[in-house]
Amino acid sequence: MRKSQEVPITLLAALALSTTGCEPPPHHCVDAQGRIAPDTYCQNQATGYTYVYGGSTGGHVGDYVIGASSSPSDAGVSRGGFGHGGGGDGGSGSGGE
Repeated sequence: MRKSQEVPITLLAALALSTTGCEPPPHHCVDAQGRIAPDTYCQNQATGYTYVYGGSTGGHVGDYVIGASSSPSDAGVSRGGFGHGGGGDGGSGSGGE
């Protein structure tokens, strides 16, 4: 008698999770206040503009990026919880070094 060819649900779930981790995190070019700027500003290394990774935003130039990281490897790590307010000033400092 042959064994069933059904795939265990845990194997399918593990496969689904492993494939989602392969994509690079989304990135945005932002100004010192954390607002989205055109990518050309970062590509041309304009003063005061840098890429950030992950986070949430409306996706339009001028929108704030909330909860982003300056490192692509940290962008997939969740550091928030339910009810994150976001505030009006973006809440991300530029470091000032």
